[in-house]
Amino acid sequence: MMKNTILVLAFFLLSVTNVFTQSRDPESLRGLKGVRLIIQFGRAEAMEAVQRPVILKTLQDDTRAKFLKAGIPLLETAQEIDKAPGSPQFFVTITMDKPNGHVYPVVTKSKLLQKVRLVSDPSIELNISTWETHGVGVYELSNLEMLRGQVGTAVNQFIKSYLTANPK
Repeated sequence: MMKNTILVLAFFLLSVTNVFTQSRDPESLRGLKGVRLIIQFGRAEAMEAVQRPVILKTLQDDTRAKFLKAGIPLLETAQEIDKAPGSPQFFVTITMDKPNGHVYPVVTKSKLLQKVRLVSDPSIELNISTWETHGVGVYELSNLEMLRGQVGTAVNQFIKSYLTANPK
């Protein structure tokens, strides 16, 4: 009995995700008419190369469905992105490292980049992150459901901020 309890506790401790919001004021999202969606691996040496496109497609499909359900338009073409105020682009970057005791196996960073102009010199235009979250996961790298949950939590936080700034 004690052995089973320890195994369950060890599994629970090894299957943890946390998403930390370090977003700026949701007001920075006010007036957006949609976003371009980009999900990518920053580093994924811990995953087989043949798995990466399949996993990215699954995460992309999950995220697209959440955005569409929330009524947030996705900007698909370069023309749509360029015409949208701020050319907003929502990135989810996933890093997967083999557990080594020094890094979290799964790290996600979600951010919205927008073009902004400096008040001091409006001729200077920059791409700036106006909203961010960071997440860490400690679980088996083959556990797609945990990864989907970690990415989904960050996406849900963004959607909540977007809808707060842009109520229907």
